[in-house]
Amino acid sequence: MDIESKKFLGQPKNFVSIFNALLFDGKQVLKPEYLKDENSELVMNVSSKHVDIIKRYEDGTYLDLFVIESQSYVDPSMVARVMEYESVARMRYIRQNFKKHVPMHTRLPMILTVVLYVGESKWNAAKKLSELEIIHPGFEELFNEFKLNLIELNANHKYNTGEKATQDFFDLMRMIYRKQILKEDLDREFNRDALYFAYVVTKNKELLNIYQKSEKGDVKVCRALDEMFEESTNKGIQMGIKQGIEQGIEQGIEPGVKNTQIKIAIKMLVRNNQTLEEISEIVGLDLDALRELKKNI
Repeated sequence: MDIESKKFLGQPKNFVSIFNALLFDGKQVLKPEYLKDENSELVMNVSSKHVDIIKRYEDGTYLDLFVIESQSYVDPSMVARVMEYESVARMRYIRQNFKKHVPMHTRLPMILTVVLYVGESKWNAAKKLSELEIIHPGFEELFNEFKLNLIELNANHKYNTGEKATQDFFDLMRMIYRKQILKEDLDREFNRDALYFAYVVTKNKELLNIYQKSEKGDVKVCRALDEMFEESTNKGIQMGIKQGIEQGIEQGIEPGVKNTQIKIAIKMLVRNNQTLEEISEIVGLDLDALRELKKNI
């Protein structure tokens, strides 16, 4: 995915839009025309080991983008990895620009790192250093906090990038992970490059089929995805009901209502946009039954 990440997200207008989405809610504060490709020794040494894309803004600020793929689990040490990268980058900058020491009143360029998480599973790792390290009582004021600038495309939050290509990519990822198409999006046209990058990330064959059949320009995607989601949901419901009943998921449920409850619960589980607690409250199944049911879908 590295090559495709750099090809799509490395485009100046796409690159700055990621930072504008997180920092400025899509307002075009950072502008692509002020972005420079950075080919210094610092960037070449650091990027090959730590970060996916590094560019430099006109004022000297380093803008760095980590792209984290889908994993069986999220790296718990991501906070420490970003801290290490930024520390290495600062020390390399100092060594390359100052012979002996940093002159008094010298200000170093800012290093701003964003982590773009494109995985489907929930981000379950630390988002700040205090969630990774043990902070003993009485040391709180002495502890130096460090937070990730994290974008989670599978979360409920809808990001505004202010740029069509990245907005289309963000929204496509959200639709695929939530398995839900809004009515107003059914005839929406998506950027073709965003469509292909969404395929690269998700390996969703329907996206590839749509991409290959389309020509240059924007592409309508949602009706085909909606049909795919509906088919997947129906299969999941039928399989879940059969397995759920066969394996005794009805424990603690009155026989007269079990089928209806299980059917509704499975549909909600397949949609994957509500917590088990919320589903339990709506359908009246206990959490243990829902957890067992989810295993069998």
